[in-house]
Amino acid sequence: MQAHNFDVDFTTPSTKQKIKINKDFIEVNNDKIACEDVKAVKYGVSLLGGVKNPSGKEYTIDILSKSEKTISIRFKSTKVEELLEEDHHYYYIMSGVWQYVKKYLVSNYIEALNNKEGFTIANTKVINEGFMMTYKSGFLFWKKDKTELVLWSDIKYYLNKGILTVESLSNKNKKATFSLHNDWNAVVLNTLMHYLWQDQRKDKLAKGKAI
Repeated sequence: MQAHNFDVDFTTPSTKQKIKINKDFIEVNNDKIACEDVKAVKYGVSLLGGVKNPSGKEYTIDILSKSEKTISIRFKSTKVEELLEEDHHYYYIMSGVWQYVKKYLVSNYIEALNNKEGFTIANTKVINEGFMMTYKSGFLFWKKDKTELVLWSDIKYYLNKGILTVESLSNKNKKATFSLHNDWNAVVLNTLMHYLWQDQRKDKLAKGKAI
């Protein structure tokens, strides 16, 4: 079977950014980060103007290297309909990001969980047993922050308007939220959660087994 090519070579119409993505690097206007050096990503599509009467869309993709270098892809549309030409441009670019960067980042998180090392996203620690969640405990003026482990068996998650919410089934005060647009690797966590909820993988993790 012939291997599919997910390489990207494209110039954005509105911002004239020259974008190249392949198995070796991501490059924007001659600013380059090697794929193996990517530490985090964030991306999303936002409506411009008021919510009730938006004037267009903005497409953003940010890449962060292990040395804290950032490159950003930005372009806009003056329309808001579904599946605009710009939407296709965005999906084309994202196909390269997914194939050469995001899959690698998801695999790194799986490996960290298998090795019982864990990882942190937006100040929330994820370990092989579940989520370390910080929440308010106490009454009135005596409330204080507490951090406790919420096991995989006590977790549900959902996505709404670009916000990934992970919360305890038994105590809704124990909740963590992640913005796909603003929190580094929240998009990776979202994909990982889908993966863990298939084939009883989260249950295997909870038992200390590799997935």
